[in-house]
Amino acid sequence: RAALPRASILGLGNVLLGDDAFGPATIATFRAQYEFGADIEIHDLGTPGLDLAPYLCGREFVVIVDAVHAEGAPGSVHTYRESDLLKSLAQLRLTDHDQGLQECLMQLRLTDCAPRELLVVGVIPESCVFGEGVGSAVNAAISVAIDRIVCLLWERGFACRKRSEPIRTELWWESIPQIC
Repeated sequence: RAALPRASILGLGNVLLGDDAFGPATIATFRAQYEFGADIEIHDLGTPGLDLAPYLCGREFVVIVDAVHAEGAPGSVHTYRESDLLKSLAQLRLTDHDQGLQECLMQLRLTDCAPRELLVVGVIPESCVFGEGVGSAVNAAISVAIDRIVCLLWERGFACRKRSEPIRTELWWESIPQIC
């Protein structure tokens, strides 16, 4: 049986809801611009709910990339610890995908399988309306989020390096005509 990756970088979001596509778009761009070892897995998970467990269980380090509900200007990037996420359980949700993530983390804690460290790199969205593409402020935040993810990986001893030639990124959802 193959060893589990030590780190997971996971994009969450609905690509059909405007700025909520931040997570998937960031993951696609990160994959296109960087190379990384087998100890790091990178996935666009969409809106997984409890299906997150296999991507969190037993990892040393997990970064969730998502749109967040917080004070600030649209397009501003923030980093949250797991404790911030669990605190939001009793308050307003930090992200639209909190409930599944919080339940999953609590379940994994009970089975002693939770990741050692989990962070959320989030952007404040401007609009999450069906049929809109990612707005300009959030689109500009993708490179900021990628720089943050790279720093977080390096600080923890994970290797990733910029590709000499980026891979062409095609975000399939951008070819769908806007509805509104």
